[in-house]
Amino acid sequence: MKKILLTLTLAFALIGANAQCTPDPQFTLAGIYPDSATGLPNAIVGQPFNEVITVVTPLDTSAIILNQTIPLTVQTIELTNVVGLPSSFTYNCANSNCIFIGGNTSCAVLSSPSPTSSEVGLHQIFMYTITTADAGLFGIQLQEDTIDYYYINVTNATSVVNQFNDFTFELKDVFPNPVNSNAKIQFISGNSTDIVFSVFNHLGEKIEEKNIAATRGINDIEISANDYANGMYLYSINNGVQIVSKRMIVAN
Repeated sequence: MKKILLTLTLAFALIGANAQCTPDPQFTLAGIYPDSATGLPNAIVGQPFNEVITVVTPLDTSAIILNQTIPLTVQTIELTNVVGLPSSFTYNCANSNCIFIGGNTSCAVLSSPSPTSSEVGLHQIFMYTITTADAGLFGIQLQEDTIDYYYINVTNATSVVNQFNDFTFELKDVFPNPVNSNAKIQFISGNSTDIVFSVFNHLGEKIEEKNIAATRGINDIEISANDYANGMYLYSINNGVQIVSKRMIVAN
């Protein structure tokens, strides 16, 4: 299915039982608000956290089926699992069964009564969803998705508002690790800039390089390790001012 459908499943990371929330009426276009570039506000140690997520779910989308672009009617998107929330955080659904109907506007609440100092840090959230859509003569289509670009930043700094600033340049761990085929690497950039992504083998030889036009916020890099030999590798990003590196293991 096309990207808008995948993106919208983000909202369901923040859903569980019944939520007391009201969608923000200013948002009418299909999407999730706040979006991935804006991100979630920081959670402050010792202070209650409560964030309403407005979800405008599409009714129509499309998919490639048998090499044809087929219109689809979204029936439901169901949250099946959420991994990565700090221990004091809970999520609540506007619908008790965590099934959301296509074409509807809804909301969810992410909350913590009091984040603790043991939770300080940036927490990546993994959301697992199943979308059900009607493809007409092609029948009912099911799609499983993993959404991985929302973060909760728990901090002791009461003056911090955003999870990143203009100077942020942060590289995340590859997912999955070990890598056995295709994988995703994310990085956070405080501004829009050109970056160079590189991969080095254990001898320090550069085996891959990509030029990427980064946007402010969370950026994705897709890699294929099918041609990599098994072993340890170093990957890095370079914005001309900073170079940040991490390690990954390939086990084909």
